[in-house]
Amino acid sequence: MSQGSATTRVVDARINAELWISFAALIRSYVAGHDLAKPVSEHALVDTGEGGHLTLRGGEGKTLELEFDAASGGGSWTVYEDDPGPDRVLERGKFEFDENSRVVMSDRRGKLELEVAAEAFTAKAFE
Repeated sequence: MSQGSATTRVVDARINAELWISFAALIRSYVAGHDLAKPVSEHALVDTGEGGHLTLRGGEGKTLELEFDAASGGGSWTVYEDDPGPDRVLERGKFEFDENSRVVMSDRRGKLELEVAAEAFTAKAFE
């Protein structure tokens, strides 16, 4: 492998890491917007998305977990009934950021803008 390609991969990983930070922030924003009209006792819980892991516990008894790898630009997602566990999986899939900051989701056709994909993931926990 030439030095140039190694440098390109590092840059891509950095870009992917920044995209993940933005993506997690968008999901947290959509969750906050969803919770505005609800009593505090019914608010969803969402973590910060640090370390390539984000967990969203929706008010409808579902939990969404996202795992992301900046080196590859891809990740996986799982929706659980209530708490995570192998016997509680409702659906799962993969996602990937492309070179134009769009998201390819295994359960959708085509590529989605970052904002649209964040909204789609948020909806999984609230459906």
